[in-house]
Amino acid sequence: MKQKRTRWRRVGLPNRYRLVFAGPVGAGKTTAVRALSDVSPVDTDVPISAGSDELGDDEKKTTTVGLDYGAWKPTAELSVALIGVPGQDRFAHAQRYSSMPDARFLLWLRADHADIATDAATWIPRFAGDEHRLVIAVSHCADDALEAARGSLSEVLDRHGIPVDRVIAADARDRDSVERVACVALDLPEKDL
Repeated sequence: MKQKRTRWRRVGLPNRYRLVFAGPVGAGKTTAVRALSDVSPVDTDVPISAGSDELGDDEKKTTTVGLDYGAWKPTAELSVALIGVPGQDRFAHAQRYSSMPDARFLLWLRADHADIATDAATWIPRFAGDEHRLVIAVSHCADDALEAARGSLSEVLDRHGIPVDRVIAADARDRDSVERVACVALDLPEKDL
């Protein structure tokens, strides 16, 4: 008779989450992953071949063509995989994500982009069914511009049932700022960090 193996249940392992950084080209996804990661992130940035003018940012010299990956450990009990997806439609295959219960989403949009509402209307449907796990991080946002950005997004937010307080200004270059929006996406109180 074959003896049954005892299965050990792992106890005390850190809680693990995935935080997906998504959004249009130039919104700050790769920069935010780099800012927040506790390890040297793996990124898939390559020089822009067509010139950055057509992307609306004459200073942008690279673009993401695959997945960026980093790791963040906000507490001793919590481990977060940081995953950045490319913004260009031609790399849509890399934008697919697994709708797992441990995934949370940061949609990065630029406040200084004239079509911020169009960007939101294009990207938010990609999270259909997961809107409750989505936070919108608005980059390139002057201190007094958040309310205007929220106003521009109000129709799209209403259509998808996303509360306006899930739209937060963030500087993708600043670790504290990225950490703040990540905490909202993960439903973590900032004071516990």
